[in-house]
Amino acid sequence: MNSSRSRWLVLFLTLAFLAPPADAQESGSARTPWSARTLELFERMPVQDGGRVKPLDTFAQFRLLRLNGKRRFSAPDGEKLGPTAWLLDCFFFPELARTYRTFLVRDSAVLEAIGVRIEGRKKSDRYAFDELAPGREKLFAEGGRIHAKEEKQRNGTETQLYALALNVRDFEDLTHALDFTRAELPTGASEGLRSVFGAEARPGVAHFLGLLPKLMAELEARGEAMSAADREAERVALMALNDELDAAGRRSSALAVFPPAKLEAEEWRFALGAFEDAYAGAPEPVQLLAGWEALERAKNDPAGFEAELAKLHGAVSGIAERRGEYAKIPLEVRFYRWDFFTRALVSFLAAFVLLCASWLAPRTRWLVKGVWALAVLGTLLVVAGVTVRCILRDRPPVSTLYETILFITGCCAIVLLVTEWIQRQRIALALAPVMGAAGMFLAMKYELKEAALSGDTMPSLVAVLDTNFWLATHVTTVTLGYAAGLLAAVLGNLWLIGKMTGLKKGDKEFYRTVSRMTYGVVCFGLLFSVVGTILGGVWANYSWGRFWGWDPKENGALLICIAELFILHARMGGYAREHGLAALAALNGLVVAFSWWHVNNLGVGLHAYGKTEGVLRALYTYYGLGLLVVLGSFLWRLGARQAVPQERLSARQTPAS
Repeated sequence: MNSSRSRWLVLFLTLAFLAPPADAQESGSARTPWSARTLELFERMPVQDGGRVKPLDTFAQFRLLRLNGKRRFSAPDGEKLGPTAWLLDCFFFPELARTYRTFLVRDSAVLEAIGVRIEGRKKSDRYAFDELAPGREKLFAEGGRIHAKEEKQRNGTETQLYALALNVRDFEDLTHALDFTRAELPTGASEGLRSVFGAEARPGVAHFLGLLPKLMAELEARGEAMSAADREAERVALMALNDELDAAGRRSSALAVFPPAKLEAEEWRFALGAFEDAYAGAPEPVQLLAGWEALERAKNDPAGFEAELAKLHGAVSGIAERRGEYAKIPLEVRFYRWDFFTRALVSFLAAFVLLCASWLAPRTRWLVKGVWALAVLGTLLVVAGVTVRCILRDRPPVSTLYETILFITGCCAIVLLVTEWIQRQRIALALAPVMGAAGMFLAMKYELKEAALSGDTMPSLVAVLDTNFWLATHVTTVTLGYAAGLLAAVLGNLWLIGKMTGLKKGDKEFYRTVSRMTYGVVCFGLLFSVVGTILGGVWANYSWGRFWGWDPKENGALLICIAELFILHARMGGYAREHGLAALAALNGLVVAFSWWHVNNLGVGLHAYGKTEGVLRALYTYYGLGLLVVLGSFLWRLGARQAVPQERLSARQTPAS
């Protein structure tokens, strides 16, 4: 079944025009707002996606985030819709969902490329499926063409066209997800079928699958007495019914919401898989299919819908509990409701505002205390969020690049607050909210990438990372080294920019303190980088049979160790004083960024599993700005040295008063 799905994934864009037209569905467009109880039950419905069992709410959040760029939007009638309500509409009121401006199109040139023209809209805007429908066939044709091109050969418009084609295809899959509940099987096409199912066909497939054993027994009992013509008529009718059932199952392939009949099986079932389990005689798939069909019948009756949903939720969650897959579902729903990282961002930004106010009124003690309180609150929220993620995943907090952003941000904030507690110079206190807010902004931006690549930010790990021991030792240790290198780079840039802009001019103690902090953090970073690199070699020997293979990621880790050793030797040997130390620390930040992110995007080596579209542009921007600051600092120093003799000469030539 996996290989079949892979083939469909590769070919779906070029074959998309074979899908049922969007207007082939039937349903009344009016509906009452979903009740709070309905949303709660639906949020906690378990589903398997991306290799793990998760709440349906998580699936809805990240699918909407990928399509819309946001987790909430307004319907045409002004109703505020969250991800769960939106997904319910896609399932049960697809014609209504098609009117929602769900699709974010960042460049109107994409619409022009598929022949869609809508006046009065901004260059970057959101569009409804019905607005894009006239260009649907051309969109999929373009998507199929672009799919055949290598990613690096696509221009910006082609990249957006391909993403839009994927999003539209996914949206259509969601609107067809419950087609099996609306399918009308030809159960009256022969005498044998009519004797079991009656003359009138029922919507859905559960009734047919539930009576399938009775049908087989009936046909077997009548087999000898049937004429050849009757036998052929029954065979043709059964084949037509089977084709219709298969088509309904293939259209309903958006979600694996059916737990497998066998507890030892790992893969949850899509509708077609549930049909197969029912064919094999398992009763539970038939009950679950009937539960979804009951929801479809009751969708215009809020009280009835809620009652049927409670039954279905109890059945699915009960099976998931027996399989040991439900225990963390409620916690994951609460985790996204608590929204730790957005709250942390708000706390850090508020701390920065108070920090700026404290610079204007340096003797106002409550402002400084407010900065402390908000910075500590933001840090605690990051730590709490990372901790809950560890509980949910049963893994250390560094299993993906997204998680390393959160982990590094939290570590930097903690180190800065502890440093400020010891030194009381307000230098580290000023940097804590800045680095905290920057880290949260970066995490939120990368969350969009994760939504597009993996479906959410807790994906199944590649095989080489699927070990908690090495994640807890090598990856955690080397990530602490990244955190220290980046923090030292921030301190180095603070020294350089402060000198160039005249910040605290004449305050030598301020710059000595920054230099001491930079030196200490580099020492800290070197320790963890060396230990982490050695542990990485041990892991490589365990996984691949060799300690060192000059893989790009290994080389990046070695570069950090060499760069930080160079900094410390230059400092201890007197070759780099305060300015040199700051410049070298700032350059080391570029090395850390290269090792942390860039090598994963090279597309080569055993560590090429973290490739992320759009990251290279940000990295090159950082490299350019970092080099510009360092070069500018040396030009400033050269100019300052040349100005000193001129000032002394002017002082000598000035007559005494």
